Amino acid sequence: MYVRKTVLVLLLVVALLVGGAAAMFAGRMGVNSNYTLTKEEYENWQYMQSTYGKTDMLKKMMESSYYVPVDGSKLIESSYYGLIEGLGDPYSEYVSKEEYEDYFSSMIGEYSGVGMSFYNNPDGVLEVVQVFRNSPAKEAGMQPGDIILKVDGKEYSGAQSSEAAANIRGKEGTSVEITYRRNGVENTVSIVRAPIEVETVDHSMLEDNIGYIYIESFESATAKDFKAALDDLTAQGARALIVDLRNNGGGLVDIAVEIADMLMDQGTVVYTMNHDGQKGYYRSKAGRTELPYVLLVNEYTASASEILSAGIQDNNEGKIIGTLTYGKGIIQTLQPLSDGSAVKYTISQYFSPSGKTIHQVGITPDYIVELVEGDDTDYQLRKAIEVLGQ
Repeated sequence: MYVRKTVLVLLLVVALLVGGAAAMFAGRMGVNSNYTLTKEEYENWQYMQSTYGKTDMLKKMMESSYYVPVDGSKLIESSYYGLIEGLGDPYSEYVSKEEYEDYFSSMIGEYSGVGMSFYNNPDGVLEVVQVFRNSPAKEAGMQPGDIILKVDGKEYSGAQSSEAAANIRGKEGTSVEITYRRNGVENTVSIVRAPIEVETVDHSMLEDNIGYIYIESFESATAKDFKAALDDLTAQGARALIVDLRNNGGGLVDIAVEIADMLMDQGTVVYTMNHDGQKGYYRSKAGRTELPYVLLVNEYTASASEILSAGIQDNNEGKIIGTLTYGKGIIQTLQPLSDGSAVKYTISQYFSPSGKTIHQVGITPDYIVELVEGDDTDYQLRKAIEVLGQ
């Protein structure tokens, strides 16, 4: 099937089509000639017109009629943010070239910051999920659950998490002003940026020879540091173990699985499922510690720490104590684009070994223990010691 179109229609096609297809049509037509479109070409034109024609119309409208001059390139750039935001997924976002470059500088440690992590929560605001020990943010009194409203006086929505993070980072010794909301009350703090070196594992011996290991997040050295802590406590004569995952916002899944190797016998830790229904399995090796143990979790135990908790619970390896966990059980990929920008988006989700959904559900502890506001007693830790004494 072929469709005869005049040169005037073809000029309209060239105006509306994007990229290589438009150039191809323009090159194949003469100024005063007719050109026969194939069915495939005409259907492509229809698709481009219905998909991008309105965007082009709005851009031209603003450029010609807005009361002050408009930068059309900024309008197009903002449309990329909106496109990914339309997924309704707080973990997926468009990342500009500048934000992408800043992301990589943070990955290799060439930055200073305040020592906290946050994300675009389901309400579309920036919620703090983790404040690192001995960090400037910790010293300033910031806590998980705080809602970041402004950075240096500029307001940020949840969809602007990458931009907010980039502006919180900066040169060592400089200050950043953060306005946040806690329990309905707004606070503003000035925090001096410093190099952030996160020590993710801490351990000690508690009463009655019960070993205690706190894991702050799962980074590249965490499994090695966990093993060193476990070996040290075992050498000291620990008879049981408490692994504290409270306020652990996650990190590297492979590292969480390496720690599962030390806490589980051979078995499935978690499995994933993608868009096509394909499953992928993370499995632990045989050779778990001989120490009986429990896990401590709370509402800020998220992502990789929930994966570890789910595997341990479903395989009946240890009891879990605390409150319902956060419920972040999906996987993102960061895809670079040809112009230096990138897009981060969700590609699959995690399920517990028995098939329970983690995302937006969380892990329910075997023993639900709440902390009491205004009471410094750690009732969750106390319950862990009690369970291990039975």
